[in-house]
Amino acid sequence: MSNIVRIDTNAELPADPDSPGEYCVTPFFGVNEKFFAGIWSADPHSQDFDEYPMDEVCVVLAGKITLTEPGKSPEVFTTGDVFGIKRGTPVNWTQDPGTRKIFVILES
Repeated sequence: MSNIVRIDTNAELPADPDSPGEYCVTPFFGVNEKFFAGIWSADPHSQDFDEYPMDEVCVVLAGKITLTEPGKSPEVFTTGDVFGIKRGTPVNWTQDPGTRKIFVILES
């Protein structure tokens, strides 16, 4: 396997067997396998996180993601926007139909 990995933003996303309603392909893993990147989508949903489980950077490829921290105004991200979420952040994640993103994750 090459050390340079193309991440196809148009890749077909298979269903994630561990997360119903989510679709994902993860073509890149770093030397530390807790560092990885890929393409993700999910059925429209809203989810509250008491503590976001990982450090993540996202690039919105299509759709809209709204992130709301308790007591703060919602942050809306649409096609072309880039954002990061720190592990441990309390947040509500809401997304519209057709949302697709590139993700880069470092799990703790």
